[in-house]
Amino acid sequence: MQTVRRALAACAALAVLAGCGAAEPDAPARAPLGASDERAALPGAAPAGGELTALGDGLTIAVSAPQSFVPTSSASPAVARAVGFEMTVRNEGAAPYRPTLLALTAHVGADKAQQVVDSTQGYGGLVGAEEISPGQSLRFSIAFAAPAQKTGVRVVAKPDPAATAAVTVFDGEA
Repeated sequence: MQTVRRALAACAALAVLAGCGAAEPDAPARAPLGASDERAALPGAAPAGGELTALGDGLTIAVSAPQSFVPTSSASPAVARAVGFEMTVRNEGAAPYRPTLLALTAHVGADKAQQVVDSTQGYGGLVGAEEISPGQSLRFSIAFAAPAQKTGVRVVAKPDPAATAAVTVFDGEA
C-alpha cells in the first residue's frame, strides 16, 4: 500500500513539475501540498532526514535527522523538550534568494509546534540571514517544541510565505 502511495505522489509531482517547466533532473521530486493539506498528506511519503528536497525555482533543502534536546533556561519559549534540525538551502536558480522568506512549519503529533529559539545550543533559525546567490548554500539550525515522549514530527516548507503550496521536508519520529 505504501508503494502505491509513493508511486501516486511521484506521478503527481512529475505532473506538477512538467506543467511548470521547473523539473530538476538530479533532484527527487516531491508533490507540493496545499496549505490546508499540510497535515493530511500520507505518512511515509516524505523524507525522514538527510534527503534533498526540491522547493521550486531552483531551490533545494536538505534536512538532517532530528536531534532531541533539553532547551536551556534562556530558550524561548520555555519548553521541557525540543527537536532540532540542521538545514541547508541551496540556490540553483537564476536570481538571489532571501532565506528570510522561507516559511517552516512543524506539526508534532496532530498539533502545530512552536519554533524554539535556543541560541546557547545553536538553534537560532534564520534571523538576519543574507541572500543566497545562485550556486551558493546556507546552513542553519532550527528547533521545535516537542512533548516528553517520542512522537511523529512533520516539517513543511514554503519558499515564500505567500506561496499556496507547501513541501514536506521531514516526516518521521522524534
